[in-house]
Amino acid sequence: MPTRRIVYFLFLLSAAAFALFYDSWISIVLFTAVLGLPLLSFLLSLPFARRLAVTIDAPESVPRGERAVIRASFLSRERTCILPGEIRVALFDRMDDAKKTMRFRTPPSGEIRFTAAHCGVWQVEVTRARVYDFLGLFLFSAAGAAPARIAVMPIAAPPEVLPDFTALRAVSTRPKPGGGFSEIHELREYRPGDPMRTVHWKVSAKTDDLIVREAQEALNRRALVSYTMSAGRDDADRTLDSLLWVSSELLRMEIPHTVFGRHNGDAARIECASDLDALFLRLLAEPLPASNEDHPLPAADWHFRLEC
Repeated sequence: MPTRRIVYFLFLLSAAAFALFYDSWISIVLFTAVLGLPLLSFLLSLPFARRLAVTIDAPESVPRGERAVIRASFLSRERTCILPGEIRVALFDRMDDAKKTMRFRTPPSGEIRFTAAHCGVWQVEVTRARVYDFLGLFLFSAAGAAPARIAVMPIAAPPEVLPDFTALRAVSTRPKPGGGFSEIHELREYRPGDPMRTVHWKVSAKTDDLIVREAQEALNRRALVSYTMSAGRDDADRTLDSLLWVSSELLRMEIPHTVFGRHNGDAARIECASDLDALFLRLLAEPLPASNEDHPLPAADWHFRLEC
């Protein structure tokens, strides 16, 4: 912008000198036209500069190492602004307090290609946004957009020591309290007080003893996956990769489980994929711990301890 103002001022001086030393109607018209150009440019630009705002379009999440495309554009009265401008964007790494500043010119809609080498949540904020008139002599500021977030997700990878899922795969049952309908049942001898509707008459006829169906329910073992976060980004990436793999495998086997952070005592119940997504979005937005404590573990029938 300063360069354009200097160029215009020199051009105006040249037109004034031409009008001063060359006494003709051409020189007067030229000087008048050059003198009035800023006003004309301002008036033509004003409709596009009213109610000026910035929009940020960023993906909600990307896998670690892949490129994220962030697009920014100016809107005037809810339509695309065609004036030239500049947008500065700051990206904050919420896990490590790192900051990157990028800027680009518009139009067309600005585009930043950003690649994160580590897991985490990057917050995208517009630090400055402004447009110029068509000559680049006047400045119009734009209202900043609401911050956007990009979650750089871990890549599921098995830990070095694989968990033993054998005990979890074995299905055990127990009598269903109150009886009632169940797809699982066991046969046993009749005991006084058993409802007659539970009698298995075919088996009873073969054994000459009253045999009843006892409704059973699956006995869910309490599964626990514990982990600890390291202050190093590479170690934290490996921990998150392994945690995602183990928890996803348990969900694939339809086993609800608890994920427990030994460093902060935080426990999260995981029963479906949305629970796992919510857990990782929270973990990625938290700063890495300065020091680790070893909190006591919750009670569990099966426990896998992640070590990275």
